[in-house]
Amino acid sequence: MRAALRLSPMTSALFVPAGNTKLLDSASAKRVPAVIVDLEDAIPPQEKERARLGLAADIARLRAGIGHIWVRINKPWMLLFPDLEAAVAAGADAIMVPKVERESDVRIVAEILDALSPSGPQVIVSQIESSLGLLSMPRIAQTRPDRHAALMLGPEDLALELGAVSTPEVMTAHAQSLITAARSGGLMAIGSPGSIAEITDMESYKRQLEAGKRMGFDAVVAIHPKQLGAIDAIFRPSDAQIAEARAVVQGDRDNKGRPFTLAGRMVDAPIVARARKLLVRCGQLAPEI
Repeated sequence: MRAALRLSPMTSALFVPAGNTKLLDSASAKRVPAVIVDLEDAIPPQEKERARLGLAADIARLRAGIGHIWVRINKPWMLLFPDLEAAVAAGADAIMVPKVERESDVRIVAEILDALSPSGPQVIVSQIESSLGLLSMPRIAQTRPDRHAALMLGPEDLALELGAVSTPEVMTAHAQSLITAARSGGLMAIGSPGSIAEITDMESYKRQLEAGKRMGFDAVVAIHPKQLGAIDAIFRPSDAQIAEARAVVQGDRDNKGRPFTLAGRMVDAPIVARARKLLVRCGQLAPEI
């Protein structure tokens, strides 16, 4: 099975600092769709080892209310190796790798996962946060599709390196490139064309999310619980969209794959494929493996 299929129902995930029991318990109580336990940016260098040692307890706290738990590990490699071992031992479902810049980054992490958890479910989410990462995305996306599930845009670090600001005007081209690269490898695309840090001007944030949805992004990560409602309202399919997709798929079956009309519109193969993809994401149709 392609790794992306294991993540495909997810539309949002909330960052929570490792070791922060108050925020971990809050996320579990709210039953947010997924949590990313962060060992990287949220943890100062002098506290990295303590956070890693507490990872198993953090994930155990979350399991009561969270169905999907990711861990963002550190780079460079001397931190990545023990983080990865701890994440697998603690039972993480996905590993978010920061600052991915070449296909060998993905291959090495995948090979370590193969050794630590040969039949385990852990998949890789690659954060693209640099100019080198942008230029290497097509090759990165086509590496180890059995373990590699998604590309994620890291707009803040990317803007810092580019000497830019993470506004929609700046990030739109990079976001479109990431989606194209992700699709070339059968991966999910995570992010939106702009900053992940907006928690005050929610109308502006929603416009950014809507633009990302139209581009083709599959999911968005949140750095604050206030963002989750907006993300889910825009990215989670509505009952009407699900009903329409069911009608399209049923019409395709009834017409044995030939084009047909539905509610005054012509329906052909691309529209049927889009409807099937939506139903797979909702868990209402088995994926075609």
